[in-house]
This record gives sequence, C-alpha cells and structure tokens, in this order.
Amino acid sequence: MLEVKDATISVSGSIHIQNLSLIAPDGEITCIAANDATALSAFLRVVMGFQSADDGFVSIDGELLTVSSAPAFRRIMCYLPQNMNLLRNQLYPPEASISEEDNYGVWNQVLPTAAKIDKPSELSAEEVFRLASETIAKASDKSIIIAEEPTAHLSTELSLQLLQLFREQATQGKCVLILSSNPQLKSCANNVINLNQINL
Repeated sequence: MLEVKDATISVSGSIHIQNLSLIAPDGEITCIAANDATALSAFLRVVMGFQSADDGFVSIDGELLTVSSAPAFRRIMCYLPQNMNLLRNQLYPPEASISEEDNYGVWNQVLPTAAKIDKPSELSAEEVFRLASETIAKASDKSIIIAEEPTAHLSTELSLQLLQLFREQATQGKCVLILSSNPQLKSCANNVINLNQINL
C-alpha cells in the first residue's frame, strides 16, 4: 500500500499540489489524473523518492519514504515511463556498454543509461506493448507497478490488452498506480484521484 498524507509539492518555488492525501491500496488500480503535466511529474518524483514533499509524507506499507530511503523502495517498484524508448535496450541491447548511469535510466535495473541513446528511432505500437508486457512479466517480485500514460502510443486493441495486464497485476495483490487523464484508463481504475481538485 502506498500512502500520501497532507503533501504539498512545489516545483522551482511554485506550489503545484497542496494538502494531497491518498491511499493506493494493494490489489487495486489507482489512477492519478491532472491537466497539469508539471503536477503529475512532480507527484511522480515524490512517490519515487527523487524529490521530497515540502510538507507531509509518503509511506509504503507503513514505512516512511524519503530521498535517502527511496533506493531501497525502488527495488520493489516496476516503472513504465511514458517514453518507452528509455527501456528500449530490453529489446535492442546496445553494442557497447556505457558506464555512466542516471536515475531515470535504471528504474527497472535493465538499462546502463537512458541519456546516452543517440537519437533512437521511435518504437512502433507493437514494440511499445511488447516492451511494457515484458517489463511487467519480469517484475514478478515487485509489489508496486507505476505506469505513466501507458497507452499514449498504443492502438485501441493494444490498450485493452495492456489494461488487462494491469488488472491481472492488481488481482495478484499488487498496488497498481497509473498516471493518466485518459478516460479509458480512469474507467478501469478502482480509484481515481484528480489533482486538479487539489492544485492551487
């Protein structure tokens, strides 16, 4: 279970979320929606521990998540970025390994880097779905699935198949957290939190 309690989150000194409280239970799909992309990005950084909330806290299964404790918590999380090119090395391993790492490139411990890919070609809808489904399949030991606009580059048919995968993960008792304002995703969620009702 992931809980956010009385959180205020700012970006560059500007408050985008204030007094946010929510619970994303195990065994359910929780959708976080907002028209403000900056608010969604800030929320994501906080629940992943790359940024601290200005006020309030985030906890996982009752244990406090902080920037310093976050690396341990990220080991139990599977992250599907909106830009699936960040994970493309699962499909197309680089010819030479790169030693430099960056935080967002090692979400699922499969990439040496996300920043050093030289102008990769865009993945097809089929490749995006395959990558998402393989990433989820490899996350059998992870209790939290976080997906950022997971159907943005998929056809209607593939979107439905991915939603079924999310349902299956929730049925297995995992906490599934989806960041999207897509009506289709919101309709499949057990809980929908609209940050627009909280933002200043």
